[in-house]
Amino acid sequence: MRGFSREKELILENLQKRSDLPTAEKIFMELKKENPELTLSTVHRNIEELCEEGKIIRVRARSGSDKYDGNTMPHIHLTCEKCGSVRDVYLYELQIKRLDNDIRKMLTEIGCKVNHVTLEVEGICDKCNKK
Repeated sequence: MRGFSREKELILENLQKRSDLPTAEKIFMELKKENPELTLSTVHRNIEELCEEGKIIRVRARSGSDKYDGNTMPHIHLTCEKCGSVRDVYLYELQIKRLDNDIRKMLTEIGCKVNHVTLEVEGICDKCNKK
């Protein structure tokens, strides 16, 4: 396991206190204000390490930059097809277990080994749906 640098700690704290899912560039711009020595490459490197360590979640973007989530509790990501926002959708514990079990069973039946289940849904967010 790699060390826990000051920069990595700042990035993790930034992500864990957010409700949005920022890009690496957005994290860099926010942290740079109070940490002028910080570089974008340092942010990218530490984000990669945090993803590998399972401390944050990468949400792959179809277009544009990937986004990052400091909340590693089971939840679904809803990406709005109109505004591009990514929203966390939480389920009850029983719903999570049932959904996780169903997905694992389905993939095991076709010969796959499941390590981790992540769900991403595309649709229209509540704000855009009201317009």
